[in-house]
Amino acid sequence: MSLARRLASALTLAAVAALAACTSAAPDTPATPAASVDIPKTPVGERVAWIIDKLEGEADTTAGEWARVLHESFVAQVPAEQVAEIVNRQLRPAAPFTVTAYRGTETQAVATLAGALGDPFDLSLTIDASSRITGLVFGPVAEPWTPSTSLDEVERRLAELPGEVSALVLRGDDVALAVDPDRSAPLASAFKLYVLLAVADAVAAGDLSWDETLVLGDTDRSLPSGELQAAPTGTEVSVRDAASAMIRISDNTATDLLITRLGRERVEAAVARSGHSDPSVLSPFLSTKELFTLGWGDASLRTEWAAADDTGKRALLDRIDAAPLAVEVADVTTPVWRDGFDWFASANDIAAVHRALQQTQDAEVLGILSENPGQGLDVGTWPYAAFKGGSSLGVLTGSWFVRDDAGEATVVWLLADDDAQAVAGATRDFFHLAEDALRLAH
Repeated sequence: MSLARRLASALTLAAVAALAACTSAAPDTPATPAASVDIPKTPVGERVAWIIDKLEGEADTTAGEWARVLHESFVAQVPAEQVAEIVNRQLRPAAPFTVTAYRGTETQAVATLAGALGDPFDLSLTIDASSRITGLVFGPVAEPWTPSTSLDEVERRLAELPGEVSALVLRGDDVALAVDPDRSAPLASAFKLYVLLAVADAVAAGDLSWDETLVLGDTDRSLPSGELQAAPTGTEVSVRDAASAMIRISDNTATDLLITRLGRERVEAAVARSGHSDPSVLSPFLSTKELFTLGWGDASLRTEWAAADDTGKRALLDRIDAAPLAVEVADVTTPVWRDGFDWFASANDIAAVHRALQQTQDAEVLGILSENPGQGLDVGTWPYAAFKGGSSLGVLTGSWFVRDDAGEATVVWLLADDDAQAVAGATRDFFHLAEDALRLAH
């Protein structure tokens, strides 16, 4: 069964029970010891770790524990009592578990678990912005990935991903692979590269310090991903730590604090300086709180936005900024990027902003970009690997800037946008193709 079908089946009781049965271990069949991999400290990674803790706990897990983390739409199809029963009867006897493979974004992941008994299995997980489980399947391990043998093969396999796909692989100044590289497409959290560039420019100009303190106010809070939105009012965070959280765990509230401190005009100037082919699509430059409000808040705001000129749009954003966020996580249920609410750029634009960031030669910038090499991506032996990607409803993005021992640079950008479930199901192949592109472009 494909990953897409398994994720789609996660909301049916029969599918959960049947797939859990596939992981049943014969009590007299010891498993071969397996090498472990790290679970990223992302929202979905932390939820994967929570599930493993329940699988390995001394006592059986309870329905109450699962009820607190399962989304209402999941529970409507699969009661928490049934999940607890499957975990306790079918999975916990094989504890302890080793995570032997992991692929994921901020909200979607597939982890392969090898237990002390029986065969390994895949834990396929999707969560919402509050880390509630919207899809959970314990199923057979997906067929091993067959690495691509050429960039032509990578291009052919990219064409098999769902929906619209953009891709660009640059080796130095040479284009090694290009799939619709000029298409303006939604970026999800990859837009935060432009905010980081604006921070670097302000620091270089002497208008900002990495050690400057930012203070969290009630009107600053956005929705997850991230952690800062849950911190107490008055929490202090340095510009350096906010920028790190923005890139490393895609913290939305940290991002908005930086945009507020810089002013949106300074971020817009960074967009233009980066070489974006059409800076107007990122003007006015939205914070994440503003996007949530326009995309899923009061519908009258969208009507006002559509009728407003640039001055009117900026005035509307000022009103949004002056009040606490009125959108709840539960409201974020439908894609809005098709209506123009996202941040947009082409593959060539993203390559340009990565290069602009590297050209700052700011050690803080280069270090922040390399803290998270790509949600479990195997970056091999590259001595330097910068990454920023993102995911939202129906959008999956990933961008890498790597250097080899000789200092030669390779840039890889992949993007897929389509139906949310279809894109979630393509996560594994998406990151494997990124690995293949990095390896073959070298």
